[in-house]
Formats: sequence, C-alpha cells, structure tokens
Amino acid sequence: MRPILSERQLQEVMIQFWTDHFNIDQSKGDCRWLKVWDDRKVIRKHALGKFPELLRTSALSPAMLWYLDGRKNVKENQEDRPNENYTRELFELHTLGVHGGYTQDDVEQVARRLTGWRVQGRKSGNFYASNIGKVGFRKDLHDDGEKKILDWVVPAGLGKGDLDRVLDIVSLHPSTAKHIATKLCIRFIADEPPQDAVSTVAVSFQRSGGDICRILHTLFQTDQFQDNRGNKFKRPFNFLVSSLRATGATINQTNDSWHLDHHPLGKYFLRMGDAPFQYPTPDGYPQEISPWLCTLLWCWDFALKLSQNEIESIKIDKQ
Repeated sequence: MRPILSERQLQEVMIQFWTDHFNIDQSKGDCRWLKVWDDRKVIRKHALGKFPELLRTSALSPAMLWYLDGRKNVKENQEDRPNENYTRELFELHTLGVHGGYTQDDVEQVARRLTGWRVQGRKSGNFYASNIGKVGFRKDLHDDGEKKILDWVVPAGLGKGDLDRVLDIVSLHPSTAKHIATKLCIRFIADEPPQDAVSTVAVSFQRSGGDICRILHTLFQTDQFQDNRGNKFKRPFNFLVSSLRATGATINQTNDSWHLDHHPLGKYFLRMGDAPFQYPTPDGYPQEISPWLCTLLWCWDFALKLSQNEIESIKIDKQ
C-alpha cells in the first residue's frame, strides 16, 4: 500500500533497493516478525540518509543478526572458531563486492572482530516479553585481540568498538563505492551499466561520505541516465504497483485479507516470485531483466483482468 499511495516515490524505490541489498528472508526463525521492525527502523529510516549509518544500523538489526547468524558468532573458549556467515556477506554483498580485494584471511579476522553481539530470544526460565528481540553486547563472548583487516591493524581492547572500526574501514572503501555505484546504475540506467556513469557515481559516493541523496543527484545528472529514462524493464512487483497507480484502482481490504495468500494482489506476487521479504538467499531479488522474463504471461494476465475489473477486491473506474 505504501508504494501505491505514497507521494514520495523515489523514497519507495530506494526502500525497495536497500531491502534487496540488505536482504532478509522472513521465513527464517524470528525473522518472521523481526523483519517488520527492520523494515521500519533500518531500511525506511535510512533509505535516503548516509550509507555508513544505514550499514551500521543493519549490522546491529536483530533481524540481520538472526538471518546471517551473527548472534551465533561468539568466542567462549580458545578453540572456538568465529561464525563467518555475516562477515562474508558484509564483504561480498553489502560493501566491497565479490571482486573488492578482500581475502579469506580478512573474512576470518573481521568475524573475530564481530563476536559477542546477541539477540534476546525465548529461553525457558529467562523470558521477559519486553526484552525479546533486543540486541546486546557480551564482552565475555568477544575476541578482543589484535587483528589485521584489509592492511589495517586494529588494536586489541576495543570491545564493542571493534564493530565501529570494521564498518569505518569498509563503509567508504573505494571498492564499496564502486560496488554500490554499479548496483545503482543497474537499477536506474541499464542492466549493463555504462562505466563512465559508474565511475562518476562512485566518485560522488566517496566525496559525499556516502550521502545517498547526493549520490542519486549525481546519477540523475549523468547523460546516460537522461538518455535511458523509461527503458528499464519492470519486475513484477513494480509492474503491478505502477498499474494500480496509473489506473487509480481502489483496493478493498477486509480483516482476513491482509495475508498474501488471501488477497488476490498478494497471490499474484507469490505466483510471480516477487513477494516482499521472501527471497531465500542473501543477495536479494535480481534487478536485471533475464530472471523475470518468465513472469510476462502473469503480468499480461493481471493487466487484462485489471482492465476488465475481474480481480476480486480491486476495481478501476473505466469511465
């Protein structure tokens, strides 16, 4: 309903972009309800803010700590090895990119740095409803030794400050600037983004300290964006939303129809594999056209039935 009704359409586009960038599958454990908090307090709050702040908030999101097992990354004994799930995606997906210049040793070193962060769960004998989902740091479960990360030596004894030091290094790294710039240019210009535009946007990323509004302003001023406006293929979610906006459709909801399985619009999202918060792997829904070509028949079916008022609970004024 927000993408359909909002007057701040660029914000909604960027909310979708960052939701995919920091993807969390709602079907994993407590992510079922923690992702709702993440959507409001992480993605929506920072979608047009500063990338370093968005990255830090995501890193400490209870939903992200659940989804990528950050809550399991602890060091209780000398023999314990850190859980690398979140760190690997932090490098490969969230910041530097797969070719960003990091090594397996960097992954291991950063995983050590990020030990000790926990999410309050439903433990028998220690259940307080007001604490469920809260994030906290356990110094006794943290590896507080010296580490070397991307040629930076991070001293021992920083405690929970290790997280900030790691994110300071990666959030504005040149590889991060290029990775984010590439993804933005794919989203707004073309599946094969022109390298001149990518370079221009990457420079803006670094000069602005990751200011998302300034980065987007730079992107929209490029000749490549101006020349390719309106040429991007719409994935199913965007096609359905823009169809409803363009036709001024009225969507009637009842108390039992809010679930995706029960509402006709939700059923289309599920059939076409583009339902919110349900992409199963950390890389998020693809932006390129090729994975979505198999949904064209469903899009045409939706458009035809919408135009004839044949979709239950959704009506348009054909006059």
